Amino acid sequence: MQQSERIVSALIVDDDPGIQDMVSLAIELNWPKSTVYKAADGLTGIDLAREHEPDVVILDLGLPDIDGLEVCERLRSESSIPIVMLTARDREIDIVKGLNAGADDYVTKPFSHLQFLARLQAVLRRTQSTTPDAAYKDSHLAVDFDRRVVTVDGTPARLTPTEFSLLEYLLKNVNRVVTHEELLRAGWGDEYVDATGYIKTHIRTLREKLNDDPTSETGIVNERGVGYRYVGTSD
Repeated sequence: MQQSERIVSALIVDDDPGIQDMVSLAIELNWPKSTVYKAADGLTGIDLAREHEPDVVILDLGLPDIDGLEVCERLRSESSIPIVMLTARDREIDIVKGLNAGADDYVTKPFSHLQFLARLQAVLRRTQSTTPDAAYKDSHLAVDFDRRVVTVDGTPARLTPTEFSLLEYLLKNVNRVVTHEELLRAGWGDEYVDATGYIKTHIRTLREKLNDDPTSETGIVNERGVGYRYVGTSD
């Protein structure tokens, strides 16, 4: 995989030294100027995330002190930092729990370093603005795409990078039905076009943060079996 010029800081929270070294090496080979922090337990990971504010957190679920889900929820309550769960828990219910806790992606062990890097690059791309100096506004919602600021009824809303990417894509296509496949490509990449469970989970949390009523004809509207569309509100 081609090296990236981007300078990345990453935090690996995993009690397996072998996984720490493998992930660290993959990151440093792809981003030679990267900085990697390591934590072998959840509480240390939370402290390091607060201290260093890394670009991304790679988080295991089976930690020796507190569960990775709790770590994710604590970080998400105070930050929009991208979180990639890297764990041996591969049941669908575990993946849903991880996404509900605020993870941006969920990678199961064992994994290839190329697969992992592709997923990590996709997550980091979501943190970069793609529409400079552009904005969206209706009577309920205001979004500054350049600064990645979302305001709902005058109150700031904190979105994860994935949630912001999904909202941005819906707003760029306001009033048009966007298929599940389009949203999956926008939020995660081509390799996720069949992962419809990802969309349902993130749309649900996005609606909650936007104070959307799922039964309303405005906001994020579900077009059953096809996808979603955003319908703006007016005074």
